[in-house]
Amino acid sequence: MRRSIVAAAAVGVTALALSGCAGTAEPGGEGAQSIKIAVQSDPGTLNPITNATNSSETVAAFGYESLLFYPTGEEPKGLLADSWESTTTSVEFTLKDGILCADGTPLTATDVKSTFEYAAADETGSPYKGVYFPAEGLTIEADDDARTVTFTSEAAQSFLAETIGALSIVCASGLEDPAVLDTEFHGTGAYALESSSPGQSYTFALRDDYTWGVDGTTSKTEGLPASVQVDIVESDSTSANLVQTGDANIANVGGSERDRLESMDFAEKLEVPLRPGLVFFNQAEGRVGHDLAVREALAKAVDRDAVGAVSSAGHGKQITTLVSEFGAACTAMDSSGAIPDYDVEAAAAALDAAGWVEGADGIRAKGGKPLSILMLYPASESQGVTAAIELLQTEFKKIGVDAVPTPSASYTDVIFSGGDWDIVWAPIFTSLPSDWAGILGGEFPPNGGNWTYNTNQEYFDLVGEAQALAGSDSCDAWQAAQDSLFSNLEVLPVYSSTTTFYGAGVEFGMSKSILAPSTFRVTE
Repeated sequence: MRRSIVAAAAVGVTALALSGCAGTAEPGGEGAQSIKIAVQSDPGTLNPITNATNSSETVAAFGYESLLFYPTGEEPKGLLADSWESTTTSVEFTLKDGILCADGTPLTATDVKSTFEYAAADETGSPYKGVYFPAEGLTIEADDDARTVTFTSEAAQSFLAETIGALSIVCASGLEDPAVLDTEFHGTGAYALESSSPGQSYTFALRDDYTWGVDGTTSKTEGLPASVQVDIVESDSTSANLVQTGDANIANVGGSERDRLESMDFAEKLEVPLRPGLVFFNQAEGRVGHDLAVREALAKAVDRDAVGAVSSAGHGKQITTLVSEFGAACTAMDSSGAIPDYDVEAAAAALDAAGWVEGADGIRAKGGKPLSILMLYPASESQGVTAAIELLQTEFKKIGVDAVPTPSASYTDVIFSGGDWDIVWAPIFTSLPSDWAGILGGEFPPNGGNWTYNTNQEYFDLVGEAQALAGSDSCDAWQAAQDSLFSNLEVLPVYSSTTTFYGAGVEFGMSKSILAPSTFRVTE
C-alpha cells in the first residue's frame, strides 16, 4: 500500500543554468515583474493527488490549495476554509465565499467531496490515502448552498481537521478526466500555469481574480509577483551561484555550498529539514530483523553522530522525534531517551546471547545461516548518504554482520511488494505524529501497507489512546507511542539533513515546509 508513505524524495534531473537576471518589482501585485526560483528536481507529472514528491508539491502549490494553510511554527489557518469545527470523529469545513477555479467556475462543496472520493479510489493510487484522510470508514457530506463539507470517521483521530485539511483540492474540470491533471492545473491557486518544459522550467502567471488568499492576500496585494519562473537546477553549487549573483530570487541550497552564502544579507533565509535519515527494519518472519535482539544489536552498533555527520555533509542534526519543528502539531516531542545508546560491546554481547556465533571470517552464523543483511536505500540519494551507508556497512562488520549495500531506483516498490531487504534508509517526512499510525500499521503486503511487518501491540494500544484525545491534548500520548517505536526498533532515527531557502529581494513563507507562492513579496 504505497499510499502510507509520503517521502520527501526528489526526482533527479539534468541541471539547467538560468539565463538573464531575476526581475524586481514595483509596488502592487499587478506591477510586480517576474521573479525566478531555482528548485533541485523536476516534479514529473503535475497531478497533486497522485504525486507526493517534494518537487511535485512545490510546483503544485502555485495552482492548487488545500482547506487549511500550515505556517511554520503556528497553528493552521483557513485557506479555502473560512471556518471549521471538529471533534475526534468529525469535522465540518465552511468554504470561503467567492472562491473561483482557474477556469472561472465557482468552487463548490461538492468539488471538495469529489476530490476526496477521487483520492480514495483504489484505481487512483494516491499516496495520501490513509495519511491525509482515513483509508476506510470515512463518510463525506457536501452542502453547496451552505458551502459546508462534513467528514465523519468511524475511528477516532487526534488531528482529523489537520490531516484532512492538507489535501490539495481539485476543481470539477480536472475530475471529469483526471488524465489532464498530469500536465494541466485545475485548481484554485493564485497562479495559472502559463508554459512548461518538463525537466527545465515552469512559468506561472498571477491570476487577476484571486481574492481568497490566506491573511487576506489577493491579486492586488502589494509586492505579489505578476509571474514566476521555476527553473530546475540540480546542482547546489549552481543554485548558490544564482542566488549569490541575483540571477535567482529564491533558491534552496544544501550541503557545504551554503558556507559561502553565510556573509550575505538576504531578504529571507530559512533552514528546513530535508530527507531525514531513518533506518527501518524488516520484521517479517524469516528475516533476521524479526528478532528484537538482532535489531537492538544493529541499533547499538550505529554511531548516530558519526553516520549523521557524513549523511548530512555536516549540515544536520540528530533526530529525536518523527515530527520536526516544521510539523503541524506536537513539534516539541522528544523521545531521545528511548533510542538505544551507541555501544559496540553491548551489541556484540546481544548477538552472542541470541546464539549468533562469530566464524573464522569474522561473520556470525546461527544454525548454518550467516548473519547477512541487505541494506536498501534510494539510488537517488546524495553522495553523503551513500558514504553513510558505506560507514554503516563498516560499523556492522565490527559486530560480525555482513551488510550488503543495495541501492534501488524504486526502493518503495521493493518494500511495498514484500521484496528482499533487511534494513532500509528511507527519507520519510510527516507533519503529524498520527501519520505514523498509517505508515507502521495495518495489514502486511501485498494486502496492506505495513511494509515493516510491525506487530508491536504496545504501539498499537498507545495509538488508540492517543487517537481518543483531540489536538494538543494528545501530544503526551503520541510521545509515549513514539517512545515504543524507538525502543522496540521499528525505526532507528539517525540524522536529518537540511536545506536552506534563500530569498534575494523576495520575502516568502511556507506551508508544510513547501514554498507558499501567495506569501511571496518582492522587496526591491
